[in-house]
Amino acid sequence: MFNFREHNSTINLLISIGVLLTTHIAIADDASEWQYAAEIYLWGTDISGTIPTGNNFEIPFDDVVNNLDMALLGRVGARKDKLTLFTDIIHLELSTDEKGSFNLLGVGPTVEGKLDIGLKSWILQPTAAYTVFETEKYSIDLLAGARYLWMEVDLGLRVTGSLASKKIGTTESEHNWDGIVGVRGKMALTDKWDAIAYADGGTGDSDYTVQGIAGFNYKFDRWEGRFGYRYMKWEMDNKGLGRLVEDLTIDGPYAGALFKF
Repeated sequence: MFNFREHNSTINLLISIGVLLTTHIAIADDASEWQYAAEIYLWGTDISGTIPTGNNFEIPFDDVVNNLDMALLGRVGARKDKLTLFTDIIHLELSTDEKGSFNLLGVGPTVEGKLDIGLKSWILQPTAAYTVFETEKYSIDLLAGARYLWMEVDLGLRVTGSLASKKIGTTESEHNWDGIVGVRGKMALTDKWDAIAYADGGTGDSDYTVQGIAGFNYKFDRWEGRFGYRYMKWEMDNKGLGRLVEDLTIDGPYAGALFKF
């Protein structure tokens, strides 16, 4: 079992690789040749999947917003000539509660109470891309990297009545590492508008993971506006995160801003 409090150095290391490597490379060789950037964005996600019992779950975007405690979505990167290095960072914390009748053991009588549910998740993706085809209008990059997914589920049941002072709870956390390869392309529609497409896939701790993005970029004087649709999916095996979810899908429209330095 992966304990976030004991292993948060993994999270910090991956973020530091993206931020420090980007900054260091941008100034270490010839600062005039490197371009680096930071992006912040919003992602209107729907979250769905299947738990090991075979039950499906779905959390639509309005429920995500209503139960959101914290969110961090961004990307940092550096480019020199045909090489691009970037790290995508996503962090979500959700919590809700539900009152009703619950069966603690799956058999026998039910009890009345309130179930507190908490979900925390990190998705980190350090990636390197290389431009293999480029004209004034088109460009195609091949890419390779890794995708890290960590989830923690916290369940706490407070029973009403004679056991009102007793709270029964459990916290489970797991993580998956997957290697990925992919391709991305860009087409200039005008001097201001670009159309972009991105696809990757891979495996490792998961049976497979895939991602797809389609969108548009608009160039302002000192930054770019970005919007489109993004899809991510994991199919788990019976280890790691497969103990918590059999499959997980996150998808929805996004909008953000990219600042170049």
